Amino acid sequence: MVRELFNSIAKRYDLVNRLTTLGLDRRWRGKACELALGHLTAERPKILDVACGTGDMIRCMRKRLGERGVPAEFYGLDCSERMLEIAKKKVPFAELKVGNAEEIPFPSESFDLVSVAFGLRNFSDREKAIKEINRVLKDNGLLLILEFSRDESLLGKLAWVYTKTVVPFIGGLLTGNREAYNHLWRSIKAFPSPEELSGEFWKFGFERLLLRWFFPRIAFVMVLRKV
Repeated sequence: MVRELFNSIAKRYDLVNRLTTLGLDRRWRGKACELALGHLTAERPKILDVACGTGDMIRCMRKRLGERGVPAEFYGLDCSERMLEIAKKKVPFAELKVGNAEEIPFPSESFDLVSVAFGLRNFSDREKAIKEINRVLKDNGLLLILEFSRDESLLGKLAWVYTKTVVPFIGGLLTGNREAYNHLWRSIKAFPSPEELSGEFWKFGFERLLLRWFFPRIAFVMVLRKV
C-alpha cells in the first residue's frame, strides 16, 4: 500500500512538501544533517538514507559534508520506483536501490551513518527495521531520525490541526490523491512520541545522543548511536 501511495504522488511530491511546509522541510533537513554530522568522525564515511524518496536528505548531507571538505559515499533505499526515478536525477552520485527497511540489501556493518527522514512511520514492521538498521551500521555508527509527531504544546496543537486539514486539501488538489495525505496525518496520530520511540531504539542497541523539536513542533530530530 505504501509503495503504491508514493508511486502515485511521486511527480509532485517535492512541490507539495515545499508548499505545505512553507519551505520549512528544507530547514528541518538542513538542521538535522548539521546536528547528526557533528557527531560523525569517519574520514570517508559511508552513508545510507533509508526511505530516501526523491533524494533530498542525500543531497543535504552531501552539501554539508562538502562544506567541511569531507568526501563520502552515499547510498539510498526506497520501496517506490517512481520516487527513485526522480532521485536518480537529483543525486546521480549516489547508489540507489529499490527495497524495504525490513530487509536492507547491504552487508552487515557497512555504514557509518544511516538516516531515515519522514519514513519511519511507514515501515510495516518497525521492530524488524530497527534491527536491520542496527545490523548494517558499524560499531558506534550513527542513526539520524527526522520525523513527524504530535506535541501537546499550543503551537504543536495548531500545527496538528493544520496537518490534518490544510495539508490533505493542498496535497489532494496538486496530486489528485487526497487519500495519500490523509494517510500522512493518520500515520502521525498512530506514531509513538519521541520519548517512547527512544525506548524502542534502546531495546535494540541504540543510545540517544540528542532529541530536538523543530518549529512549529510538528517535526523532531533524533540522533542515536549504535552501542
